[in-house]
Amino acid sequence: MSTITTNTDFEQRQRNIVRFLMVLLSVFLGWLIGKGGLMVGMALLALPVGLLFIGYVFQNTYANLVVALAVGFFSAGIGRYVAASWGLLVDIFLFIGLLSLIFKKTKVNWKHLNNDIMYVTYAWFGLVILEIVNPESNGFECWFYAMRGDGFYQLLCFALVFMIAQDRKYMDKLLVINCVFSMLGTLWGLRQFIFGVDEAEHRWLYVEGYAFTHVLHGVLRVFSFYSDAGQFGASQAMFALMCGIIAQGPISKGARIFYILGAILNFVGFGISGTRGAVAVPAIGILVYLFLSRNHKILIMGLLVAGGAFYFLKYTKGLQHVEQVRRMRTAFDPNDASLLVRLKNQKTFGRYLASRPFGGGIGAAGFWGYRYAPHSLLGNTATDSYYVKIWAETGIIGLSLHLFMFGYFVGKGGYVVYNIRDPALRFKAAGIFSAMCGVFMASYGNQVYSQMPTGIVLGVLIPLIFLAPKYDDQIDEERASANGKISL
Repeated sequence: MSTITTNTDFEQRQRNIVRFLMVLLSVFLGWLIGKGGLMVGMALLALPVGLLFIGYVFQNTYANLVVALAVGFFSAGIGRYVAASWGLLVDIFLFIGLLSLIFKKTKVNWKHLNNDIMYVTYAWFGLVILEIVNPESNGFECWFYAMRGDGFYQLLCFALVFMIAQDRKYMDKLLVINCVFSMLGTLWGLRQFIFGVDEAEHRWLYVEGYAFTHVLHGVLRVFSFYSDAGQFGASQAMFALMCGIIAQGPISKGARIFYILGAILNFVGFGISGTRGAVAVPAIGILVYLFLSRNHKILIMGLLVAGGAFYFLKYTKGLQHVEQVRRMRTAFDPNDASLLVRLKNQKTFGRYLASRPFGGGIGAAGFWGYRYAPHSLLGNTATDSYYVKIWAETGIIGLSLHLFMFGYFVGKGGYVVYNIRDPALRFKAAGIFSAMCGVFMASYGNQVYSQMPTGIVLGVLIPLIFLAPKYDDQIDEERASANGKISL
């Protein structure tokens, strides 16, 4: 009997302690909200949800990849409303995704990272790491911020996709998610085009000083929630091409409607961006697709259409009153003032880099170069081109390795896509591959590949090209299994 009384007393003391602590916590939270106001109260209310979300993504590698994609698409737009380093969330979620694999309870097959695509990626990022000790470098902090777009995102995205997307269902999932995000970008851009910019976007244009590149002859170059109109146009062109190719494959009626809608919406987004450099994405992408089509009639017809479009833009003045067409037409003008400035800058880089085979260090040129060393030659000279930026930062040795890596992706990717057996899978892989080739070409005119969201989109989609032979085998096995069941 005494034992029961003792246990009851002990439990009562425990309950009293818990009540006392809850009262103290309530008083503390009330004081905190009183001091910090409504925002602190909202943050505290969101804290349990946030903890549950963190717990979920830590256990789900695929969720981390999707969230990182979402941040890549929306971070620049959110930053116009709430100033913060939103882009770092991409790093955080990709890194959590990697940790979720390392600490996974079930056995993880790391051999998926043992392939030639990862080898060339390792080689490139190895050089990026070595650039830390480049005597011309602007320091570790500058290197840290710049290396993310120069190779870190590609390394992490490739690794995560090769690890988790071994089943072909992931190709459809990732394609749909990316296309939905891109179509939302078009809808936001149409809102700007039809109704004008809102207060935050107006401040970005006229207070932060981006109007001189985004309002030409009184016409807005639509930028949606992307970093700028150039990135918006290139990304939209990439998705218009990809969706257009996939929609031609033997897919379900619902899927075809989705991809046709995606092709139309993204093409509209490309048009209202007024981005001339993005013309290279559909121009090169369509040619690549035609060569992969295995149909000589379509190839000839496509070449004639492409030639007609080129002739229209270069040798005629048709639709010259349309600002978007007028701006695209300047991409074919060898005497364009912007082109002449770019060529002059490239000569400046050439003289400077002649004695620097490893360049000026990661982050020495472009945005980060201007931020950390605005009075240096590399930091104060516009790179414009992604390849010129790589050349300025890593020299002729780095540029050669980078071009080899891209060339390897193109060479092997073309071989893989051409030999895919399943027609629907071949169209999907061809859409991604053609878009990749178009972006590689467009990156000569602008820093397309290293910026968000294109950088992380291709980081996620490119590995799917090289996983396609595995998907092809899975489809054959499923068909064989289905035929076996039917015969029984």
